[in-house]
Amino acid sequence: MSFRPIALAAALLGSFTAQVVQADTALLLVNDRYYHAQNLRQARPIEQLRSRLRDAGFHVIVVTDGDGDDLREGLDRLLQADEDDRILIAAVGHFARSETDSWLLGTSANQPSLASVGGDGLSLSVLLEVASNAPGRAIVMLGLERRQIDLGVGLGVGVGRVDPPQGVTVLAGTPEDLAEFTTAHLLVPGTNLAEALSNARGLRAFGFVSPALPYLPAANVVPGPHYPQPPAPGPSLPGADETALWNAAVELDTLGAYRAYLNRYPAGFYSVDALARVYAFENDPVAFAQAAEAALNLTRHQRQQIQRSLSILDYDTRGIDGIFGSGSRNAIRGWQRARGFVVTGYLDGPQINALGQQAAVRAAELEEEAREAREAEERADRAYWQVTGQGSTESGLRAYLGRYPDGIHAELAEERLDQIERAARAEAEARDRAAWDVARGADNVPAYRGYLHDFPDGAFRDQASGRIDQLTGGGGGLTQQQIAQLEAQEAALNLPPVTRALIEQRLAALGLEPGRIDGRFDDRSRRAIRRYQNARGLEVTGYLNQSSVVRLLAETVGGILQLNGVNR
Repeated sequence: MSFRPIALAAALLGSFTAQVVQADTALLLVNDRYYHAQNLRQARPIEQLRSRLRDAGFHVIVVTDGDGDDLREGLDRLLQADEDDRILIAAVGHFARSETDSWLLGTSANQPSLASVGGDGLSLSVLLEVASNAPGRAIVMLGLERRQIDLGVGLGVGVGRVDPPQGVTVLAGTPEDLAEFTTAHLLVPGTNLAEALSNARGLRAFGFVSPALPYLPAANVVPGPHYPQPPAPGPSLPGADETALWNAAVELDTLGAYRAYLNRYPAGFYSVDALARVYAFENDPVAFAQAAEAALNLTRHQRQQIQRSLSILDYDTRGIDGIFGSGSRNAIRGWQRARGFVVTGYLDGPQINALGQQAAVRAAELEEEAREAREAEERADRAYWQVTGQGSTESGLRAYLGRYPDGIHAELAEERLDQIERAARAEAEARDRAAWDVARGADNVPAYRGYLHDFPDGAFRDQASGRIDQLTGGGGGLTQQQIAQLEAQEAALNLPPVTRALIEQRLAALGLEPGRIDGRFDDRSRRAIRRYQNARGLEVTGYLNQSSVVRLLAETVGGILQLNGVNR
């Protein structure tokens, strides 16, 4: 993998442009080749805007594949330009966010945490503050592409809440959509920015968006009749009451809050920003979807059912806890995208019903697939039992258990092997028996090999060889460390006794013979779990994880996956 060095386009011009005075300045920050994260695939359209911006009269600064220092150097060059006429900033790359800020990450960032991200990237709040030097004529574009990157403590992937300074417009979308919008609308003199954004698919706008103020001016440009005319200029400074109401509206960040401000101060100091935010809310599908889901007043149980449905369909919700965090929202977005819905991360009534029905059908399909697999496995099990002599010889018994340690005849085979061992023990000499007891007590490969070395013709040589095969993988045995890890993983599920009993009932209903239904997982329960895992193509351990619990408790159509009370 090769990485391009930082490119500062303005610096390359050097003294040849020193005498040229350009009215506008653009900063393009384009990172798409990362050392410790997935590379971006759509960043180039932003870098290719360089020539179009120059043609439009912009002085262009370009930073490509820069680390944190390179990004800050590029921003410093913009700051040194002392631009207060017109600013355009485009930032593309991996973003990280906290509760209060977001950062464009440099290409050398390696699992940055909240403590180190300031050195690994460029703060979005600082970027917006620099852009505010040209209020009403400042555009900041954030090129977003969903690619994988590992982050440390205190950070999440992507851009958090965007709250631009007054007079700054923020556009967010894919680099390709942003580049197309810049070429087709933003750099066309006299373009009604509000109208162009209303027709731009895939872009979101924040902050200042005025239908009366194009980014590049043109003579005799009249705003469209369906957009609100800009209010008359307000007072030079707002009063204390107006500022308090505006701060409250920003804190609430709702459509009603901004309308309340405009109702009281229609020509106020913050009225332009308020109109822009009202417009953004009224044209934001995510806001509508969020309100629609909130109106359903879903109970925690219903949210858990939704999470189960998503899990059945292989969308990872990162827990079945009834809390819709980032994992659940990402799972919902994935499902919506696959089904052709508008991707918002929020559900309405019809979508919830469609999700439940699809999950129920999938659960039935999984059950049928499992039944067919179990029947095929049982046929092969019985056939191999016949091939190995139906348990008539010790070698046959061990061969059967080696292939089917939890098979149909496993208990019978183990019982017969115990009988053979007891018979051998009765015939063994005292020294032989004592050595075997020591090896059996240690139950590890060195102990059994030591026994075979001392007693190559001992009464327990077959048992020792068979146990060595099991411990070294021939019999599928687990080490004590592996068992401890699996037990800890299962314990972390915090399954109450009633749920354990339901799992045992489910295993019994499937004919897997878990033994007594008492909510306590004994050896027979573990064997039934292994049989279940084997039949479904899951990792065979005998211990439960979240995925196997969801599968075990999944019902067919009309069962547990239906959401009580949500039939809209």
